Amino acid sequence: MSNCLFCTASGPFTKPEHIIPEALGNDNLILRNEVCDKCNQYFGTKVEKFVLGKTPIAFWRTFLGIRTKHGALPHVDLSQPKQEKGRLASVHELHDNLLGFACHEDHTVSVDINDDEMIRGILDGTRTQFTFVFTRLVLSLMGRFLCKIGVELLCLDDRRLARSPAFDKARRFSRFGDGVELWPIFHGNTGTLRDLRRRFVDADGVVEEVLCYQCRVLEVASRYTLLMFTVGTDTWVVSLNDPYPTPVIREAAPDMTLELIWYSEEQVKREEEPNKALDSDKE
Repeated sequence: MSNCLFCTASGPFTKPEHIIPEALGNDNLILRNEVCDKCNQYFGTKVEKFVLGKTPIAFWRTFLGIRTKHGALPHVDLSQPKQEKGRLASVHELHDNLLGFACHEDHTVSVDINDDEMIRGILDGTRTQFTFVFTRLVLSLMGRFLCKIGVELLCLDDRRLARSPAFDKARRFSRFGDGVELWPIFHGNTGTLRDLRRRFVDADGVVEEVLCYQCRVLEVASRYTLLMFTVGTDTWVVSLNDPYPTPVIREAAPDMTLELIWYSEEQVKREEEPNKALDSDKE
């Protein structure tokens, strides 16, 4: 038996590790005896719970009606905290707060809005979209989530390759994170909402299939090992062996426009200055 893929502990390995969370419909991409119970639990409670409840992936879970492993229909609250907590910024003034989504048994999705001004804008036609801001906290946890999936997909195919030095940084970042460093993510849109559902007739009657997610590991420029992960019409791409956001990564998706989601060092410094002032006031 080998050591844990992420923390190198010798076990125990009593729980299967779902490479893609069950809450996204995965019941077959599973690792056994590769991720220790402690790391398994950590990913579920500290990384996946946030991503599945507070990011665009949370919206798609609801829109697609993907039931939890206990059979419940999803409902999510995409509002941000009322005030900053921790080292990574989690609040942004441009984010549409007080906003949630709920899926119902008749396959409809309702929007929960607790903002009178937003409701008036929707009714008079001046508001046609919602704004979701990737704070540094969201970007960090999305990066950790994607790196974890990518490394585990590699392990499913080649356990030695997944443990090679080329992926040390991705393994450490996904499991332990970093209070300052972020992992650049590329994002693009593909297809339409109609592409996500397919109806056909078989011997049992009318059947509807819903595309929950797609994922694959690929290489570009014979150098960058990438994870491409699609949920709904959103596609997320990260480099697993070199996080530097080189434009070459865009070659992985020639049929869509990939935009970089990242905070430069200058942006991080500007964000940290107000927090330092608040800390000084408390003292």
